Amino acid sequence: MGLKKRNQPRNEMMPMVIKRKKETMTSKYVRDDGMVVLDALAASGLRSLRYWKEVPGVRTVVVNDLDPVAIELARENVGRNGFMDDLVEGEGTNDKRIYISNKDKSNVNNSLRPKGIHLQVGDATHEMYLSRLPPSLYPHQCNPTQLHYQKPQYDAIDLDPYGSAAPFLDSAVQAIRNGGLLAVTCTDMAALGGSHPETCYGRYGAMPLQRSGYLQELALRILLYHLSVVAGRYGRTIRPVLSVGMAFYVRVFVEVYDDKAGVNNLSLNHGLVFQSTRCSSFHVTPMASNEFVQHHQRQQNEDVTSPNTNNKSKPRNIYKNGRGPHDLGEPSCRETGAPYKIAGPCWIGPLHDMDIVQRAITRLEAAKDNDDIDPAGGTPRYPLHTATTLHGLLVSVSEELIDVPLYHVLPNVCSAVNTTTIPMTMFRAALANAGYRSSAYHKEPQAVKTDAPNHVVWDIVRAWCKEHPPSQKKESKRHRKGEAPGSTGKNGHMEDDNEEGEACKADVATKILSREIETKVDFTIPEGFGLKKKARRFPVNPEANWGPKKAASGKNKRRLSDDGGDEMEKHNAKSSKHY
Repeated sequence: MGLKKRNQPRNEMMPMVIKRKKETMTSKYVRDDGMVVLDALAASGLRSLRYWKEVPGVRTVVVNDLDPVAIELARENVGRNGFMDDLVEGEGTNDKRIYISNKDKSNVNNSLRPKGIHLQVGDATHEMYLSRLPPSLYPHQCNPTQLHYQKPQYDAIDLDPYGSAAPFLDSAVQAIRNGGLLAVTCTDMAALGGSHPETCYGRYGAMPLQRSGYLQELALRILLYHLSVVAGRYGRTIRPVLSVGMAFYVRVFVEVYDDKAGVNNLSLNHGLVFQSTRCSSFHVTPMASNEFVQHHQRQQNEDVTSPNTNNKSKPRNIYKNGRGPHDLGEPSCRETGAPYKIAGPCWIGPLHDMDIVQRAITRLEAAKDNDDIDPAGGTPRYPLHTATTLHGLLVSVSEELIDVPLYHVLPNVCSAVNTTTIPMTMFRAALANAGYRSSAYHKEPQAVKTDAPNHVVWDIVRAWCKEHPPSQKKESKRHRKGEAPGSTGKNGHMEDDNEEGEACKADVATKILSREIETKVDFTIPEGFGLKKKARRFPVNPEANWGPKKAASGKNKRRLSDDGGDEMEKHNAKSSKHY
C-alpha cells in the first residue's frame, strides 16, 4: 500500500503501524447499510485509508484534521493508492438537512452521508458535537435550525491525538451510536504514569502512583474510569473490548451503550488503590457494594438456576459505600506497619472482552495458513507484516486474569527482602498449590496477577528465603551513627515522597521476614503447569532511541508558491494538536 509521509524519524511511525492492525476486530460493528467511521485526528490519513481498504463493510470514512497541510497530504495519499474515484468532495451532510422518514422513525438513515472517503479540515470536537443525532430523535423534537446542522452518529470513532485524549471524550461518547466502537489512544504517560500526578488529576480526575510496579495497568484503568464517568453523564455505559499498553502509549477499544440502569452500577466498577509506602503490598477496594448485583453476578458465573427462597438471606438491592483496608483488618500495612498511599479512582472491571480477543486470534492463525489472508474473506484481507507481534500481544491478553486488577512485579517483591528473584514458574506453582490463580500481564514480563492476598505472596517469599537466605545489607554511615536501620532522616524517621513518615524501629526486610509463615508453601511444579500457546510475547524495541518525537508545531507548513504550485517543507507526520 503506497503511502506518502512527511519527513520524520522512522521510530515515530512504527507504533502507529501496530495500532492499525488492531482494526482486525472492527468488522463486528458493520451494519446492513454499512459502517461509518470518523478518524477525528487523522494527520496524513494512514489509518483512514486502512479502514477503507481493509475493513469489509465500511461505507464512509470521514478524514478530519485541524491542519490543512495534513488534509492535503491525506488527499495525496488517497490518489497514490488509487482511491480518487471514492473521494467525496465538499462538506457532505453539512449543507444538507437531515430528514427522518415518518414511516420508519426507528433509525436515522446513514445514506445521507454519501458513500466514500470524506476529507475535511475542521476541529474534531466540533465535528463530533454536530454528529449527535440519535435514532430516537424525531424532527418535531428539535429546533429546525439546529436540525439543519445535525448529522447521524458514527458507528466507529478513532481518537489518536498527540498527548491526552481527554479534551475529545465528552463529544466522542455522544457522537457514537448505541453499541458503536470508540478507540482512544493517550500518549501522555508522564501524567498517567505518575511523574506529574497533578496533571493526571486535572485531566482524568484520578491520582496515579509514581514508581509503582503496576503503573502501566493503572494508567489504562484511570483512562477507562474517566471515559466511563464521561459516558455516564449522558446515560451511557462502556464495555472494554481491548485495553493495552504498548511502547510509550496506552490504547483502549470500548463499546458504548445507552444503558441508564448500567450507569447505576458504575460505582461497582470503580475503586481506590491503597499502596503500602514501604513494600509492594496493595489493596484494591470498590467505591460501593450491592448485595443484589453481586449475588446476580455470582449466579451467572456459577450457572446457579435455583432461586434463593430464604427471605432472611435474600440480597437487598441497596448501594452501600465501599470500605477501606481498615475494615479488612489492615489499618496499616500488615507486613511493615507502614501507612498507605491512595491512588484512583480507577476502573476495576474487566479490561477485555475475551470472546472478541479469541476470535481475533483465531483469524490471525487462520490467515497464517492462508498466505496471511483470512480464508473466510474477513480481516485481515491483506498480509500484515506485524501479524506475529499482534498475535503475541493478543495471546498474552487472552491469558490474563480478567477479574484481578493490578499485579505484583516479582523482582521488586524479592528485592524488598534482599533475596534472589524466585523463578517465575516456581512462584506461580506455589500460588497454584496454595489454591490461588495467577497469570502474566501483556506489558510486563515479570508481572504476576493473582487473587492471592498480600500475606500469601509474602509467605511464599519467606519460604523461599528459608531455603535461599538473603544477602546481608551493608550498614550505612547513618546507621553506624546510631540512627534506626532503614531510616533516612536526622531523627531516624522514614521519608517517603518527601513527606514525614513515622519512626521506623527496624529494617523493612527484617520486619517482613520476622513474621511467621501462615500458608503451606509448596514449590513443586505440577505436571503440565505453565504450558503456553506458542507466540512471540513482549517484543523488544525495533531500534535504538525508541520513543516519541516532538509534536507538529505549526511551523514549516506547506506554502503556496507564486505560480500556484506547492512546496513541502519538513513537517512531522504526527497528528497536530487540536487544542
